[in-house]
Amino acid sequence: MNQMNGPASPLAPSSAGGAASTFRLGVVQTAAPVLGGGLVGTVLTYVLVAATGGRMAAGELWTWVSAAMLASVVVLVLSPHYRVELSDNFLILRGGRRRDIAWRDIIGIEVRKTAGVRTVVVHVSDGRRIPLRAPMSLLDRRFDDKAQVLVDWWTARRGSPDRV
Repeated sequence: MNQMNGPASPLAPSSAGGAASTFRLGVVQTAAPVLGGGLVGTVLTYVLVAATGGRMAAGELWTWVSAAMLASVVVLVLSPHYRVELSDNFLILRGGRRRDIAWRDIIGIEVRKTAGVRTVVVHVSDGRRIPLRAPMSLLDRRFDDKAQVLVDWWTARRGSPDRV
């Protein structure tokens, strides 16, 4: 299985016919939004205390901030380990549960940009649009290569009548 979040080598030029690939978010990609939220929460707490003229001791404030940061770390550790796997017959989404999408049921793959972060969205024949959590462009210089691997796999497998 090809681990696609390593920093060293580029993706193979034609991964569509190669070994199955797996896309996962890196630790920093997972932690950045949570830590950013913790930072924003901390700033808002300081602003709220200052705006209300409340008297909160530094130790008390530190306890609240520490609890928020600890909660952020716990969320990271306990969250399901989401990944996207490519097999010959299916695009497999794993996280809290497993979801298999047959390549023949996928009618389109697009890259969508939201709040400056690009993600892959899979369009399915029943009208659903399924955003993939991995790969994502946040802190990943190889996002375009990974998105192209997904498109290559879909292109190579979508129309074969002998595939299940």
